[in-house]
Amino acid sequence: MRFNILSDSDWEARLEGALHALSDLGYRNYFMDKDYGDGLLGVTVVFMCQDPDLSLKRRVRHSKKEKKIYMDIMLDLPEMKAATPEARKRLVVERLLSEVPEVVLKYKIKDFDTAHFIADFQEWMSATGWA
Repeated sequence: MRFNILSDSDWEARLEGALHALSDLGYRNYFMDKDYGDGLLGVTVVFMCQDPDLSLKRRVRHSKKEKKIYMDIMLDLPEMKAATPEARKRLVVERLLSEVPEVVLKYKIKDFDTAHFIADFQEWMSATGWA
């Protein structure tokens, strides 16, 4: 399965450090080697952390044709600006742990082992020690 974590964030959020550190731990390779069935081939998470005055709305989309789920996770810019690098890592993992399973469970996807994916996801994210 393909699993991607991206961001669309204001530079002052300094989110790139947490995402690079998470990437360095190898989540992409971990999930690439997993097979949960042909019903869902990928999940893409986009961390959104922009000026609150923009009033951006969260996007969540299940593309049956592509067999992928796309989701935004909204972060508070003032909170991220004030956070230490360790606090940013913790926030990122905590939000992933709470929101990815919630979104995946919203969809009944044929030929996809949702329970196995969520168990692996929670185990891997918890193993970072950041949550």
